[in-house]
Amino acid sequence: MKTRQKILSRIKSRKGGLSVAIAVLLLLIAIMLCIIAVPSWKRFRYRSQKVGCDQAMKSAGDGLIIEYLGSLEDTTTEQARRILDKVMPGRDELCPAGGEVYLSKDENGIYQPFCGIHGNDKKERVRLNASYAKDLLSAELEKQKEEVAVKSKDASEQTSPASGDEEEPLPEYIEITINNRELKCMHVLKEEPLRRGTDTTNGYEGIVAFYGIEGEGNFNSGFVKKGKIAYFVYADEYYCARWRAKDGWSGDAYS
Repeated sequence: MKTRQKILSRIKSRKGGLSVAIAVLLLLIAIMLCIIAVPSWKRFRYRSQKVGCDQAMKSAGDGLIIEYLGSLEDTTTEQARRILDKVMPGRDELCPAGGEVYLSKDENGIYQPFCGIHGNDKKERVRLNASYAKDLLSAELEKQKEEVAVKSKDASEQTSPASGDEEEPLPEYIEITINNRELKCMHVLKEEPLRRGTDTTNGYEGIVAFYGIEGEGNFNSGFVKKGKIAYFVYADEYYCARWRAKDGWSGDAYS
């Protein structure tokens, strides 16, 4: 009888051990499936959004907007963007992923809608995104300066006139929204060693942006007023666009 009980006890203990082992194995399998599935799902989502975006851009390109803009061969991109604001105010909804819609000249010199996320020309995509990001950053800096000026004025009225003369330092970064994503534009005092896309440059990952202010650190170009942007660099995984007040745009996105 005792022998039988011992055998049953051993069987139960083995079953318990097997149950734990099976549970652990199933958990590991589930984790591996998640690791495999997430990138696949992201690729599938990107492809499906790109298909929808390409179709929307083609429809817009075949529509009245391009007929209207077809004669604007000598118009700058900035002027064309303003026209686009008036002619197509709802263009932000064209891309399923919320990509910015720009105007880019095709081989015939006619402006065509171009998505900041799904545009096929990767260099053009970086050039357009970089220019727009710089504009957004500049506007945000001006907004912050106005807010600081108002605070300083209020403080000087409440205390002494000298208290309004102190300038608040710029934050570590300024956040802007581009292509439906938040981008941190990092404040630097010297140029970043960034000449190519982040996938081929050590120390950087994904989409990055950096800026320098005239009169701060190594930025003394003499081409812009003190306190204005003197340096800006934007890079995604593939290419880099760099702007200096003295030289304008450069980088491998322009080569």
